[in-house]
Amino acid sequence: VDTLMRKFLLVFFLFLFIGCERHIAIDRETFEQMVSHRSLGLAYLEEERYSAAAEEFRNLITIAPKEPLGYANLGLTYLRMSDEFENAEKWLQKALVIEPDHPEIRFLLAKVYELTDREPLAINTLEKTLSKHPNHILTLYQLVQFYTHKQTPILLTKAEEYLTKIVNSLPANLVAQLKLIELLIKNGKPSNAIHYMETIRQVLPQLPEGSLDTFQNSLELLYNGNTEKSYVPALMFHNLMKSTSYYKAGITELRGTDSPIASVPIYRFISTVLPASDELAQIPNILTFTTVTDVSGLTIIPPDDSFDKNDNNVSIIFTLGDYDADGDQDLLVSTWFANMNTNRHYLFTNDHGLFSDIATASGITHSARDLFALFADYDNDGYLDLFLTNTNGNKLYKNSGDGSFHPVSTAMDIGIDFKSAAAVFADLDLEGDLDLFIATESENQLYRNNSDGTFTEIGKNANVTGASVPTRDVVFGDFDDDGDIDLFVLNQDGSNQYYDNLRQGYFRDITKNTGLVTNNTPGSLATGDYNNDGSLDLFVTDLAGKNHILFRNRGDGTFEPDTRFNIALQTIEQIHAKDAIFFDADNDGFLDLLITGSDKNKLQQGSGVRFLYNNGSGEFLNASSLLPENLGSISQVDVADYDNDGDLDIFMSNSRGEIHLLRNDGGNLNNYLKIRLAGLRTGSSKNNYFGIGSKVEVKAGDLYQMRCMSQPTAHFGLGNKDGADVVRVLWSNGVPQNRLNPERNQTLVETQILKGSCPYLYAWNGSEYTFVTDVLWPSALGMPLGIMAGEPLYAFPNSTDEYL
Repeated sequence: VDTLMRKFLLVFFLFLFIGCERHIAIDRETFEQMVSHRSLGLAYLEEERYSAAAEEFRNLITIAPKEPLGYANLGLTYLRMSDEFENAEKWLQKALVIEPDHPEIRFLLAKVYELTDREPLAINTLEKTLSKHPNHILTLYQLVQFYTHKQTPILLTKAEEYLTKIVNSLPANLVAQLKLIELLIKNGKPSNAIHYMETIRQVLPQLPEGSLDTFQNSLELLYNGNTEKSYVPALMFHNLMKSTSYYKAGITELRGTDSPIASVPIYRFISTVLPASDELAQIPNILTFTTVTDVSGLTIIPPDDSFDKNDNNVSIIFTLGDYDADGDQDLLVSTWFANMNTNRHYLFTNDHGLFSDIATASGITHSARDLFALFADYDNDGYLDLFLTNTNGNKLYKNSGDGSFHPVSTAMDIGIDFKSAAAVFADLDLEGDLDLFIATESENQLYRNNSDGTFTEIGKNANVTGASVPTRDVVFGDFDDDGDIDLFVLNQDGSNQYYDNLRQGYFRDITKNTGLVTNNTPGSLATGDYNNDGSLDLFVTDLAGKNHILFRNRGDGTFEPDTRFNIALQTIEQIHAKDAIFFDADNDGFLDLLITGSDKNKLQQGSGVRFLYNNGSGEFLNASSLLPENLGSISQVDVADYDNDGDLDIFMSNSRGEIHLLRNDGGNLNNYLKIRLAGLRTGSSKNNYFGIGSKVEVKAGDLYQMRCMSQPTAHFGLGNKDGADVVRVLWSNGVPQNRLNPERNQTLVETQILKGSCPYLYAWNGSEYTFVTDVLWPSALGMPLGIMAGEPLYAFPNSTDEYL
């Protein structure tokens, strides 16, 4: 017994020792050195400077020998070199000694086995990974690739099982959907294949010309019981989709890259934890922003010195959006060259962090000076269209779905009477499409979307035109949490308007009752739930630099200035602020604030930007030292994860007509979750495709966050949380939807689910209620009814009477 007890204690303490070693606490100085080597190594790896990357990861291993990230990324570096598989295997094995169950490291090792003709060992490694991580996408897809090539019934069934898991996790991934459909047809499961084909028809963007007939042919054969014959047109449709941008994005999502060797770097430290601080939260020294304008390809825009001396004249505007649907944030820039009295457009397509201008082939051809630009899907086809306000009449371009745009003739009547400073697209009448509000130099305008590609101006009837004063900015959101989108308009003279949405296309000005009264010289607006209480707050900048105001939402649509902001206010009083944005810089789950403009002392060229760090209690600390110097006067700012590494980067334009791109280095040390909504594009007209205006809530332990969707993708920092407990979507039509326990560090596509609800009719028989029937209205909202006359038919969205 004593011998058994000693053996038990030995094993117990061994596991205890190993468990303690898995998480190594280090001092802050060493941690900052580790972050530096990690960031440089990843940057060199991205630029294919493999020798330099290997040196950085070796340096990281030297100072942190118990952290597997250095070993794993060094192995990946060798994997991407020529004829270095032996070294790749050696370093990956060392990483697995420290962290044997890490799925990404095991995937990289399996890739080495595959490339060195040891496929059975690769399969065995991946299958063992699934025992601990059953939903790991890269592993599941690689096994699908192995099993579908072997073409044996048992392995094809297994491939079907794994593809089903992938589709359930990534419902908008076209590649996985199409491969699963083909397998279901092969395995003799037509009803399941029909289900996924109908999902493609409803959820994905509008199908390209020439592919629709092939798709409908396959679907019709399935409905008619000709399962075997349906395979060829299904395969043809799959091949036609391979040239689309969203198919290519799906491949990258499943493989981790679009390069020949499927792989993904390790971004976050695995075994290293930073010692806890007694302070509430301090400015993270591990976070820096690095200027990458040159290496990203954005320096081709020549500066316009004629605007440098007068910051009031803005010579450049830009907007961000994934217009080609390939998973990267693209960039539209419009520059006015005053000395030549001409305008030029740049449409930068983003290819994994490298930008290329394709404006000459884009179809954007108008002249005169642009004042504002915005990507939005006005026609609900799943592609971002382009709207620009212009001194010669506003311009609307429809996205053709092939990377080009063409002007919409009806747009000539949109906002031609006054110059327009800003605009928003939102579903203001809750009809399932995006309406357009335009802020002008006189009366504002509201254009109702007619759902047929045209708009009708209803500003006066809707009571949102306001006084005949110039409007600086406008934002939307459900400020009073009553299920509809309200508007807040910022006027040049401080006579701002808060419009409460009464629905049915009517609004009420209740500004005086909301507390949103300012006595400053308004510049711009920013919205966000900075104190994580579930209500949208507002930040109002001051062009005079004297009275910037942070308004805290009380939770009922009324506001009060947050007095805790007074200390931070002292650091930005000298900024003539033209723009501002809330964003989570370090993925800690709290929104920080970036303010841009010009300094009172214009000789200080580096002082046109202020970065205020949210310490987690709603207080802000001046963290401007984390930004590069000499940025000059900044006229516009926006954020996006341009390199898809899990943290938000900063785009800026200055008074000389130049674009600055600041890469976030260190923000992705914390975990994150990106959420994109996908409304049903056909059948149901109750939600717009990207879910603009919907409310998204994320709960992870004691961390709660909320966003009102104003762009197709929302970014949530999770701090050190392993994942979220629940993601709740309150669609703009008022229907809630939940996703439980999503994993960290992924882009989650939440697809709209039709809520089937069958009412029951009970009748009183004199002594009790008895069941009579279920009430099935003929119109089941959005339900596919089959193919009629060669066209897919969906049930009408309006219900009808039922007679009993």
